[in-house]
Amino acid sequence: MTRTYIFICLLFATIVSNETQAGDPLFPNSVVSNDIDFILDTDPDAFTSLAFLGREDKEMPGNGGNLVDEDTFVFEATFLDGDKLEIWCHSSFITQESAQEYADKLCPRLGKLPDVQRDMLAHVVINKGDHTAFAETQGHFFVLYSENMDDRISTHDLEETVFHESVHASLQDIYESDTAWTNAQAADPSFVTVYAQNNPDLEDMPETALFAYTMLTHPGRLSADIEDWLNENIPNRLAFFSTIYPPATTGTFEVSEQITPAYPNPTNGNLNVFIEDTKQDSFINIFSVTGTLVKSVKATQGQNEINLGKLPNGIYLLSAPGHKMTRIIKQ
Repeated sequence: MTRTYIFICLLFATIVSNETQAGDPLFPNSVVSNDIDFILDTDPDAFTSLAFLGREDKEMPGNGGNLVDEDTFVFEATFLDGDKLEIWCHSSFITQESAQEYADKLCPRLGKLPDVQRDMLAHVVINKGDHTAFAETQGHFFVLYSENMDDRISTHDLEETVFHESVHASLQDIYESDTAWTNAQAADPSFVTVYAQNNPDLEDMPETALFAYTMLTHPGRLSADIEDWLNENIPNRLAFFSTIYPPATTGTFEVSEQITPAYPNPTNGNLNVFIEDTKQDSFINIFSVTGTLVKSVKATQGQNEINLGKLPNGIYLLSAPGHKMTRIIKQ
């Protein structure tokens, strides 16, 4: 599937008018304090299969006991792009069947995540119990609890919970101190939720991301009143997220969501790009999400090795002969 990508980086230069008054936050929080179904059961789902890998000793935070759990149930979810993600279920589930019941409940929610968030996850932890989900930002994982999962399934909120925690476990590690985010945050007159307003450093990014993702990729899913509020009160943060979630409109570059010619992706610096055929003076170009060319190498037929080690961690766009523009993650 191909979607179009529009550069709207000029919005980052938007100066909030002195006449603009900060609006009150829309809701107490983004997930459980409203009836909005941000992510639908019918939305595209990239999940394809789940395999049981066996039982291993794993670090399972959030149990109130030993950090290391012996004989954790380890599953591996596979997605349409070929990426795999481990799901660790606590040994207190006792049986593989009981553990897999909750891994099965999680998988379609992972499949509905934006690729950029799912690709950056190291793994997901599922504990037994009724505690609230939380994420480890630098560890790139989040923790769910079985009874809380059931509660949130009953209110159609598990998709949004997984989305929120995955932002903590992916984008936040890269962007929480980046000027692209902090400048956008400072320029906007309000916060989308009270939770974000009270915790601007930790919670504003995932709280805002859910509204921005829905508005940008599913225009009209939010009510007109909410979309108007977002455009008026958080225009700069919407612009920031438009560089991560390509809007559903016609734009300059087309970004492929199919299997890409570049690997590994995410990468820690070394990137391989396969070119089936190339003309003389063809180049492989790497752009920042705002459209700035940050690296260019001459393309050769076959395998091309590119070193991104000197680039800051973040999201980039790769242009290669014979391929559509591709999103690359450096982490």
